[in-house]
Amino acid sequence: MRSASAVAAALTVLCLAGCGRSGPPFSPDRALGAFQIEPGFRIEKFAAEPDVVNPVAMDFDEYGRIYVVENPGYPLNTEGKVGRVKLLQDTNSDGRPDRTTVFADQLVLPTGVMRWKNGILVTDAPNVWYFEDSSGDGRADLRRAVLTGFAFTNPQHTVNNPVYGLDNWIYLAHEGSTAAVIFPEKFGDRGSRIRFADSESGPALPVERRNLRFRPDTRQIEYLAASSQFGHAFDEFGRHFVHNNANHLAGKVNYFLGNEP
Repeated sequence: MRSASAVAAALTVLCLAGCGRSGPPFSPDRALGAFQIEPGFRIEKFAAEPDVVNPVAMDFDEYGRIYVVENPGYPLNTEGKVGRVKLLQDTNSDGRPDRTTVFADQLVLPTGVMRWKNGILVTDAPNVWYFEDSSGDGRADLRRAVLTGFAFTNPQHTVNNPVYGLDNWIYLAHEGSTAAVIFPEKFGDRGSRIRFADSESGPALPVERRNLRFRPDTRQIEYLAASSQFGHAFDEFGRHFVHNNANHLAGKVNYFLGNEP
């Protein structure tokens, strides 16, 4: 009896200690105080749960609206199609979003977004999607695949981060397929020819582990010299910066826009 009482008392103490813990997870407001900011910089809350959940990418349009890609299915929910794009709008001009709508949903593991034409491009292997709101209600009613054939592989290797280049090409980060050892039934796809989704006879690229660029209007698509696992960027000289899990921005490709690597 004494032993049982001691165990019960210990469990009670642990539960009370857990209820009164001051560590993470923090509320959005308390989280701000946990950041270490270099002198001369500041940090402030712009949007938080429930307006955005599991954000992985975002882009602004010409009206100051923000498209935020949410990927709550990462890393293993491949059946639920819980990925979505939120549209955040500031309707009272105070510099903070006060209206949030689900712009597009039914995505699997979306990884990137870019403003394009009258809508957005979203990377969600095996496709690059185009979504457009033609009615002005903040929700996409037009949806079509632009590119297809990307490997539905390890979520850390799928196509991501569309970037509009100074040369009018759209650049995609693409690490490519990897051998799935633990979850081959989910991520064993090795991809196929990467092509424009509306034509099987048009230009296409064989399966490779390299970044690529394309132009939807002129139906052009081509590989670049290197791959990039999580995003990429250009500097003012047109040099292409890439990286992966082990080399944080250490992989630099001297790829000058409009020229060969």
